[in-house]
Amino acid sequence: MTNEGRSTGPDERLHGAADCADREVRVTRVINAPRDLVFELWVDPKHVGNWWGPKGFTVTTHAIDVRPGGVWRFVMHGPDGTDYPNEITYRPRPVPGGDR
Repeated sequence: MTNEGRSTGPDERLHGAADCADREVRVTRVINAPRDLVFELWVDPKHVGNWWGPKGFTVTTHAIDVRPGGVWRFVMHGPDGTDYPNEITYRPRPVPGGDR
């Protein structure tokens, strides 16, 4: 997570979370593929790193729990060698074919 282009440590990330509580990112895309397959590619750590992030970046997943309230902790590695730690908390969402 960054704060105005500056990497932040764990304590700053926790305190800064309240500062951005009014912002969220929603990703919407129509993909010509079976819904279950797309869902698996979104939540399986061995696949999500293949497509998440800008072109030229790689992703290392440290933990992923896609249940509501679960967290995805990962680092995006920039082509210039800069690491961008990230943490995403999953909100409730519809699941194709039932609970996971």
